[in-house]
Amino acid sequence: MTFRTLIDADYLDYLELINEFRSTTFTESQFVETLANIQKNGNIWIYEEEGKLLATGTIIYEYKFIFNICVYGHIEDICVRSSHRRKGLGLKLLKHLINQSRHCYKLTLDCADSNITFYEACGFEKRGNQMCQLLQNLK
Repeated sequence: MTFRTLIDADYLDYLELINEFRSTTFTESQFVETLANIQKNGNIWIYEEEGKLLATGTIIYEYKFIFNICVYGHIEDICVRSSHRRKGLGLKLLKHLINQSRHCYKLTLDCADSNITFYEACGFEKRGNQMCQLLQNLK
């Protein structure tokens, strides 16, 4: 059981894992290119056990001038394999992501209303309102 960052060789296993979260498709070359872009300002972390990817979460770092220059972390795309949910793995993953972000001024994440209780138990608080404008209808 270990946490590590996602690598190019994880393409098929990662695609299978995140499809449990949301149906998506991309080629291996798109995966490699997108991963390289994400790694410029963040990391995708995975939890692996016996060579099987069981959970993933992304941290994106935003560098800001406010507060005398600070780093603002965004936690995204938390996904735990359905066979391993409700076993504490999501909490372990979130704690790992928080530890990786200790240099940040703050961390934020967006979640469905049904997940608010989980994230509150992990130390997050509901604060403010998120506003968005969908520029593309991605399904």
